Amino acid sequence: MAGLASEMLVALQAHEAIFRYWKSLRRRGRLPARADLDPVAIRLRLPTISLIDVLDCEAGVRAAAFRQRLAGTELFTAYGEEITGKTLDAIYTPQEAEYWAEHLDFVVSQRKPNVGLHSMAWRGAASLSLFWLRLPLSSDGRNVDMILGHDALIGRVDLVNSGIRSAS
Repeated sequence: MAGLASEMLVALQAHEAIFRYWKSLRRRGRLPARADLDPVAIRLRLPTISLIDVLDCEAGVRAAAFRQRLAGTELFTAYGEEITGKTLDAIYTPQEAEYWAEHLDFVVSQRKPNVGLHSMAWRGAASLSLFWLRLPLSSDGRNVDMILGHDALIGRVDLVNSGIRSAS
């Protein structure tokens, strides 16, 4: 249990660092844009950073409304494959895609960050969870057109049953 608690603490500290950085980019209530991000400022977190394009949220919550523009190298461990360029429905099972579409839609519609812990059991790794953070980005300062993500894997990667492999 102490190992899991320390993993959560490290992940929370990483989330806090990314959140503080994102918050520092806001100007007079305007959301930061993708162009405001400086990879050098978050270089230690890049392997667990993602960028998600918001394609079309007008038609309601749909898995095809979001596309993974960029997925850090350590995210391969979570997904067991490259997910860059794929929509939610191409990455996840229908139930998982709906879970993510709902949480990402919240970020878009509310223009607010969202955070959660999600089991990776759908990938065959019941002892592994994804502690995630999603932050809104906007080219015009108001309408969310991209989402900055930071993820941390918590738990034990079961290589035999999951098909998930370490990137190291």
